Amino acid sequence: MLTPEQCQSICEQHDLYWDGRRGEMRELRNLYMTQFFQHNQPMLDGILRTEVPKAYAVVESYLGSLYAKNPAVEVQPDIRGRGNAEVAEACANQYLLTIREQLEDATRLALIYPSGFCKLAPVMGADPLKRVSCAALPPWEVIVDATSSSWEQQRYVGHVYLMPLLEAAERYSKSEDELRARAYSKWIEAATIAGKDQLMGLGDPTQTPPEEQWVRVVELYDMLNDALVVWSPDYANGQAHLFEGVQVQVGALDPDAAADQERPDAEVEHETTGIPYKTANGRPVVPIIPLYFSRDPDTPLRGYSLIRRSVDQFRELNVMRTYQAQGVRRMARQWMVRAGFLSEDGAAKISQGLDGEFVEVDLQPGQPLEGNIMPVPQAPIPADISIYAQTVQNDINEAGLLAPFTRGEVTKSTATEQQLLAAYTSSEVGRMARQRDAVITTIAKTYNIMLSVVLGDEAEPLSLPNPVGPTILSADDLTGDFSYWAVDAGTTPMSDLAKQQALERLAPLLLQLGADPQQVLAELVRTYQLPESFAEIVEPAPMAPEQGAAPLPFPAAGGMTPEGF
Repeated sequence: MLTPEQCQSICEQHDLYWDGRRGEMRELRNLYMTQFFQHNQPMLDGILRTEVPKAYAVVESYLGSLYAKNPAVEVQPDIRGRGNAEVAEACANQYLLTIREQLEDATRLALIYPSGFCKLAPVMGADPLKRVSCAALPPWEVIVDATSSSWEQQRYVGHVYLMPLLEAAERYSKSEDELRARAYSKWIEAATIAGKDQLMGLGDPTQTPPEEQWVRVVELYDMLNDALVVWSPDYANGQAHLFEGVQVQVGALDPDAAADQERPDAEVEHETTGIPYKTANGRPVVPIIPLYFSRDPDTPLRGYSLIRRSVDQFRELNVMRTYQAQGVRRMARQWMVRAGFLSEDGAAKISQGLDGEFVEVDLQPGQPLEGNIMPVPQAPIPADISIYAQTVQNDINEAGLLAPFTRGEVTKSTATEQQLLAAYTSSEVGRMARQRDAVITTIAKTYNIMLSVVLGDEAEPLSLPNPVGPTILSADDLTGDFSYWAVDAGTTPMSDLAKQQALERLAPLLLQLGADPQQVLAELVRTYQLPESFAEIVEPAPMAPEQGAAPLPFPAAGGMTPEGF
């Protein structure tokens, strides 16, 4: 297990790397928020800086093509027959619908900064299905093993964040005097010293009330020794672990405890033997899911930012637009007049520039007006400025590799090209969509593993659509080596309506091809979620003969009537 000295060394290396890139991260954020000149080069000498929201347009164009409207997964059964794939799929899809905002935030972070992350964490609650929260994390809050070539081969993974002092004392069973307080400050806005843990935040932490005091907490997952340690430089001067393991509330929903939201009646299990989340094969699972859209070829886990790729072009575009704006403002209506030609009232009227104003000029008879007043010649803005600005715009478009329709441009693409773009193939967006789908499937898999730990040995009733119907959820149902596949809008009403329309269109064809009508009827009842009694085929009652009519002859064996006909 990682020692406190090793934790401190890992944290210092992490801080040293990101403190050196704080200015770059600020510039990327300011470009996205159209505040580049506001934070870097404000208005000087009366020159008003003008910005172009191009970085925002590029990021949101990608996000508009990548965001998942209703993320969902399809789960294939374990080849060894472990678990219940239908139940695991239903639980994962229900959770994915609740974290759409966090998934979008992580996607935006990964487009602006080198990478983004989603973290799943256990929380207290009465409902076991809602005891796992999700949060989007920026890259400077996640400690990665930069020497590793892939996420799965890391020696350790960590999360660095600020926690309120009172909450940390309660969660880790420490007194307030044992923890060193500090002021809250966002990392990207704080002024720090590289390699130091002192954050220069809002005021003096010793002069603030305890409710506004914070401590720095570092969670480290030791993948080699299967251990989870919590370390803090604000506890024992970093010479001891703040906590070992994780607190997990284990147990099913208790109806009597549902009203008591502060302390539900469920066991709180302290996991101190290692990482509590394991796959069906016993491999530890880290509840931090990475999202890399571009990677550093030499250091893959550092990532590479989309905006950083074109940051020079964004700067040039802002500078050129400012130059053009200054040139337009200098094109004022100015006049050169012979001394004494205009009276004071006439000069004031020309300066005001009112529409329809008459200016009287005292001229000698026969004296022309043209020789006494003329406009000041203005040097036109060179055409090369506009050509250069268009060149910069083209460089940004080429670096983005976006399809023209994502920028609102009308193209003459064929139906095959449109189909390929809609299927996310043969495009940069398609490659990024594959990364997004990998995050969705990893979140679903991690949630099911964490839910199996939360349930423990108890069970929870569920009501699923046909053919599963009412069932009991247990940890064994979620323990399996399932295969997860991301499907956007896989469980939305719109997709269900499309399935219903497809089945309604194919039903006559299936009957013509000899399909069993009773099975087709059962499938229609299941798809439309009709009462199961509709699928029962009732035998028609025999028709009684009409009065006065001769009864029909009863056929004998062999299909012949008694008369031989």
